[in-house]
Amino acid sequence: MFRYNSIQCSHFHEYSELYFNVSRIKMIGRRCALFALGALLIFVVTVNIYFIRVIVENSSQKSQLKSLPLVEESYVQGSTSSLRKNENNKSIPKPIAEDIGEKIKKEMQILPSKYFKRNTSYLIILERLLSELKVMDNVHEDIWSIPNNNWPDAHQLLPPSAPELGTILNALRKARVKHADNAVLGTQLKLMLTLENGAKAVFKPQWYSRDTVIHGPVYYGKDRHNAEIVAFHLSSLLALRRVPLAVIRKVNLNNEIRKHATPELYATMYQEGNDTCLYGVCHYCSLADPVCGTGDILEGALIFWLPRYLHLVKHRHPWQRTYKKKKLAAWETDENYCEKVKESKAYSPQSSSRLLDLIDTAVFDFLMDNGDRHHYELAQNNFHNPAVLLIDNGKSLGNPDVDHLDILAPLYQCCMIHKTTWDRLKMFSGGTLSSSLEKLIAREAIMADVLPLMSDAHLGAMDRRLLTVYAVVEYCLKKKKYVSNVILDHR
Repeated sequence: MFRYNSIQCSHFHEYSELYFNVSRIKMIGRRCALFALGALLIFVVTVNIYFIRVIVENSSQKSQLKSLPLVEESYVQGSTSSLRKNENNKSIPKPIAEDIGEKIKKEMQILPSKYFKRNTSYLIILERLLSELKVMDNVHEDIWSIPNNNWPDAHQLLPPSAPELGTILNALRKARVKHADNAVLGTQLKLMLTLENGAKAVFKPQWYSRDTVIHGPVYYGKDRHNAEIVAFHLSSLLALRRVPLAVIRKVNLNNEIRKHATPELYATMYQEGNDTCLYGVCHYCSLADPVCGTGDILEGALIFWLPRYLHLVKHRHPWQRTYKKKKLAAWETDENYCEKVKESKAYSPQSSSRLLDLIDTAVFDFLMDNGDRHHYELAQNNFHNPAVLLIDNGKSLGNPDVDHLDILAPLYQCCMIHKTTWDRLKMFSGGTLSSSLEKLIAREAIMADVLPLMSDAHLGAMDRRLLTVYAVVEYCLKKKKYVSNVILDHR
C-alpha cells in the first residue's frame, strides 16, 4: 500500500510538473505574441508619423518656394552660347545678365542727350549738403543725444535737414576712447569702441591703399574702409539717408586701443619692429593675417553704432548670390524672377515699399560696385513699413574698370523705381555726380588729415555707371508690359 501510494504520488508529481511546464510555455507564447503585436503597432505608428511629416514639410517648402524662389544649381562654363553644359553634359541657360548687357549697350548708344548735359539743379543740393558739414563752435554736452534719439527712425537714419551733422561727425573723429573690444560682427576684423559719454562705434581698419584694384568676383577681398565714408556721402546726394554716420579716424593703437582693450583683444596685439599690429577675434582672424599701423597709428573708418530702440532685424536678400563659381542663383537664370518675388506679401508693391527700396539699394550698390549685399536690415520695432537700411558697404570700390551689371538685376527685372529716386538721379547728369561727391569727401579728408578717399578712376566709374542706370530705365520704358510701372511709384 505504501508502495502504491508512493507510485501514485510520483505520477502525480510528474503530471503536475508537466502541467506546470505546459502552462509556462503557453504564458511565454502569449507574452511573445503581445510583444510582437506591440512592436508591430509601434512600427506602424512610426511609419505613419514619418510620412505625415514628409507631406507637411513638402507642403511647407512648396509654399516657401512659391513666395520666394531660392537658390538653384547651375554649372557655368566659358561658352557664350545660349545654352551651356554642366558636369553631366546637360544643357542649362546662361545668366540672363549677359543678354540684358547686350541690350543695355545698344541702349547706351542711343541715350537721349539730356543725360549727358549738366542739370544745374544739383548745385542747390550740393550747397545744402556742404553747409551741413560745417562745424559749430559751441558744442553742447549732450551732442550725442541727437544721433542717438532725435535722428534715426525706421525710414531714415539722418533727417532731410541736419544742421548739426558736421559738429557730430567732428565729435566722432575726436572723442576719447574709453573701452576697446572685438566686434563680433561678420567675418572680418572690426573693433567695438566705447567713446566718452557712452557713445559706441565700430572701427574698420585700413587694409588697402586708395588706388588698389580688387580683381576677381565682385565680392572678393577685405572691406575697404574708405568705402564706408564714400557710401555715407553718396547716400545724402541720392536722398537715401539710410547709411550710418561714418568718418575717417586715425587711432593710436597703444594709447587708445591697447590701454583700454579687453583681455581677448589685448592678447592679439604685438610689436613688429616699430609698428604695432593686431589680428583680433573673428571668423577669419588669425596671427597669419594681422593689420599693422605705421608706428602706432592706424587709419580706419569709425561708424556710429545705431541705437537699440530701432531693433534691427536681418533679412535674406531675394537677389542673394550663391558665392560659388559653378552655381547660379534663381534670379540669374529666371527672367520672371521678379514676378515670383512679388508673390510674397513682404515684397508686394501694394503692401509695402520694400521691393522699391531694394531697387533703390541696387542702384546705390551698382554705383559703388558693391556686389555683397546678401542680407539687409529693417528697423522693426512697431514701425509701419520700415525702409531698407544701407548698412555694411565695405565691399564697395573694388575695381573701377569693371561694371557688374547683375547688381542692377532688381531694376532691370522689375522695371520699377521710386519716382523721387529717379528724379534725383537725373539731377546728377553730365558728370556732376562725381564732382559733387568729390567735394563732399574732400572735406572729410581735410578734417581727418588723410589722403583723398577715392581715386580719379573710381570717381569716373560713378559717372559711367550712372549712364548705365539711365540706359536700363530707358530699356524698361520700351518694354510695353512694364511701362505703367516704371518710375511712376511714389513713396
